[in-house]
Amino acid sequence: MADIFNEVDEDVRKAKSLALWKSYGKYVIAGAVLIVAGTASYVGWQNYTKSQSAAQSTRFEAAAAMVTDKKLAGAATEFSALATDGNAGYRPLSLLREAAALLDAGNGAEALEVYSALGSDGSVDPEFSSLAHLLAGYYLLDNGSTDDVRSRVEPIMQAGSIWNASANELVALSYLKDGNGAKAREVLLALQEDASTPADVKERVTQLLAAIGDS
Repeated sequence: MADIFNEVDEDVRKAKSLALWKSYGKYVIAGAVLIVAGTASYVGWQNYTKSQSAAQSTRFEAAAAMVTDKKLAGAATEFSALATDGNAGYRPLSLLREAAALLDAGNGAEALEVYSALGSDGSVDPEFSSLAHLLAGYYLLDNGSTDDVRSRVEPIMQAGSIWNASANELVALSYLKDGNGAKAREVLLALQEDASTPADVKERVTQLLAAIGDS
C-alpha cells in the first residue's frame, strides 16, 4: 500500500510541476530571450558597426524593416545572404536575425540549423556562439526533449561563460518541465547563492523558487 501511495504522490507532484511550467515557464523564457537577444544586438552593434561599410549597414537595416513589415521569408533570405557575403562583423548578427525571422515564420527546424551552425563557428566572438546555443535551448524546451535542452546548453553552463546563468536557469526549467521540482530547486538555489548571477536572472530565480516551494 505504501508503494501505491508513493506513486500517487509522485504523480501529483509531477502534475503540479507541469502545471506550473505551463503557466509560468513561457513567461520566463520570453523575458529571458528578449534580454539576451537585446544584449547581443547591443554588444554586436557597439563592437562592429563603426568598421562596416555603408552598403552592408543599409542591407541589414532593409532586412530588419522587412521583419517589421512581416515579410519574414524575405527577411530571412536577406539576413542569410548578408551573413554569407558581408563583412565578418555582420555575420553573427545576421545569423541571429535570420534565425529569429525563421522562428517567427514558423520554420523552427531551419532556425535550429542556423543556431547550430553559429554555435559551432569558432570564428565568431563567444557571446554570439554561446547565445546561439542558449536560444536553441529555448526553442527545444517547447519543441524537443528536455535532454536535448540540457545537451544543447551544456557547453555554456560553466562558470565564466557569458550566458552561464541563463543557461542554468533554462536547465532548471527543463527539470521543472520533467516534473522534477527537487532537481530544479537545486539548480535554482545554486543560482540564487552565486554572487555572479545577474540581478534580472536572480529575480526570476527567486520567483520560481517561491512558486515551486519545497518540491
